[in-house]
Amino acid sequence: MAKPLLLHATASLPLRNFHKKTLVTEDTLSCSYSASPSLYAGCRSNRTPAWKAARSVERLGFRDARIGRGRYEHDGCGRERVYSAQAALQEKGGALQEEPRSAAAETLDLLEWPRVCRAVASFAATSVGKEQLQVLEIPATREASEALLELTTAGVELISLLGGPFELGALSTQVVKDCVLRTRKGMVVSGVEALSVALLLQTARNVRRQVFNTAQEFQDRGSVLQPLLDMVDPIVTHPDLEKGIWRVIDEDGSVKDSASPELRKARTQERSIEQRLRELFNKLTRDKSGSDSQSQEIVQLDGRMCLVVASDNRSNVPGLLLRSGSGASAYIEPAGAVPLNNKLNEARAEVAKAEYNVLLRLTDQLRPYMDDIQFCLNTIVRLDVVMARARYSTWLGATKPTFIDTDSQNLVRLQLKRARHPLLLQQHREALREAKAKLKTKSKNLGRLKTRPGMMVGALEEIRAAVAEAEAEVAELEENAPVPIDVRVIGETKVVAITGPNTGGKTATIKTVGLAALMAKSGLFVLAIEPVVLPWFDVVLADIGDEQSLSQSLSTFSGHLHRIKRIKGASTGNSLVLLDEVGAGTDPTEGAALGMALLESFAESGKGGSFLTMATTHHGELKTLKYSDPRFENASVEFSEEKLRPTYKLLWGIPGRSNALNIAERLDIPKDILVVARSLYGVASAQLSEVIMELEQAKRDYDQDTATADSQIT
Repeated sequence: MAKPLLLHATASLPLRNFHKKTLVTEDTLSCSYSASPSLYAGCRSNRTPAWKAARSVERLGFRDARIGRGRYEHDGCGRERVYSAQAALQEKGGALQEEPRSAAAETLDLLEWPRVCRAVASFAATSVGKEQLQVLEIPATREASEALLELTTAGVELISLLGGPFELGALSTQVVKDCVLRTRKGMVVSGVEALSVALLLQTARNVRRQVFNTAQEFQDRGSVLQPLLDMVDPIVTHPDLEKGIWRVIDEDGSVKDSASPELRKARTQERSIEQRLRELFNKLTRDKSGSDSQSQEIVQLDGRMCLVVASDNRSNVPGLLLRSGSGASAYIEPAGAVPLNNKLNEARAEVAKAEYNVLLRLTDQLRPYMDDIQFCLNTIVRLDVVMARARYSTWLGATKPTFIDTDSQNLVRLQLKRARHPLLLQQHREALREAKAKLKTKSKNLGRLKTRPGMMVGALEEIRAAVAEAEAEVAELEENAPVPIDVRVIGETKVVAITGPNTGGKTATIKTVGLAALMAKSGLFVLAIEPVVLPWFDVVLADIGDEQSLSQSLSTFSGHLHRIKRIKGASTGNSLVLLDEVGAGTDPTEGAALGMALLESFAESGKGGSFLTMATTHHGELKTLKYSDPRFENASVEFSEEKLRPTYKLLWGIPGRSNALNIAERLDIPKDILVVARSLYGVASAQLSEVIMELEQAKRDYDQDTATADSQIT
């Protein structure tokens, strides 16, 4: 077996230049000036063994491998696992099996947490902020989560007080980050890097002033804004340093002519020689105007001006053949242009040397302030992350959550009123926006066609039908918005069994609760109305979906058991456990017995237990646990027998009932079949279904009366 490639930790990290299309290493960066000014005009990266090793890793499919840094994976509990490039190569070759993921890390994928992170990142203004938000911080302590929530609250308040967006401008935070790194290694900054530093200092000064002015204007809200004031107060922007950068760097990142007398003289000389060359080539092309038109094309090749002529006419142009192009073209440097091209290259070298000297002096001015620039960068990125969380929470219309103590005897253990799944809401809004845009386009087309003379009636009717179809699509989307649910866990309840028909919203319910817990922990507001009350769960653990694995010879049932085993090993008395279709995938009787035993074990406190477990199931036996153990509660998803479809509403305290026979009757199944089915189903079961139906109707009446009372009180 071939020895796996070893990538040393001292190898250089591949970085991409921001203003040159060259892949380089930290040792030879084309966007920084080398110690030798003669290298400035055409700096190229050395393709070192480390560079080749990195390319090998990329070819093997490990796009996230990085030389010297490895690949990081967060498990959701503040821990990281590091994968070296060597381990990645071994995994690819099958020599090393990756160890199983933790139950907490797996839960993040099951709840689609990375999609939430990407949604929040889309509200960030800086590239570094977007990168950090790709993996939202999930703190390991309640105090840290509350600190994040206070910052988000301050951000939401700032947006509200400003009455508009909070802008950070067009900052190149990654360029500044790399500039600080390279300057500390003794390299010379480029003009683009110096420009980015100046823009950072300018933005930081404006942001600091804006936050303080807002707090001064709205003094009664100053306490809410205090976390942001504490964040931006230590910023030092050094206006004189910023002015020094603008004095020598232009708005496009180039060095100004006025930066030094030597640079002005060198550029004047360069422009003079370029003008003489253009006059020479114009004269040559005029003299040969009667020959092939290709001989009049003037190009630059390797920094030298030359003519492109037809190969069969190149003998008519005395000079040096620089290159034979594809087809019938040749690149000729006329004899009279040779000395001028030589002088032009010498002048360009003088310009590069003068630019290097300017940037060297500028680097010496910046170097003593690198710590302040680094702090300024970190603060602006932190502020961007906070404001991204605030913008996302505002866009959702979410509410700040309140944590309760898990060891207290509060009556309410968890309350989410009119809660919705954030990703379902995001998906619905995007679909509605696209449908409205489509309707607007088709309506405009119809308006234009109506004013066009001689338009065929058939074509107009076709467009009208398309508009009507688009209107129907918008109306349907507006009518079918995600249905909110109410979750209220009180008293001694530690386990909630959710029953009801398939596609009724059971799984969406437990995912909504799981995401609400994660969002609150990470400093996001929760998509529900006030008050949002929930415990600070030390970890969220879920078994959702099909864990079948042919490669590991695992059935669906075995896969669920493997995952639940990992959950039992990670859960504590302060954990949230979410189980989808507990006890499914095997004999119903044995599955129900196992499901009951599992739920009873999660109702315990301490290691292997939970603070709250929510489980969906089709086993009727699990509904009976409530009547023998006060730690259990029932809930069900409502089903409309009139429309023969689920309403996606969660009925709290009511077990799910069978709808099959009633649905069959409404669908005109022959009565003799229904009579036999009901006799097999049993009188007691039928009576139980009737009682549950009456409870559901009573719950609907109660909710309607409560809503009416709330409206009247308001």
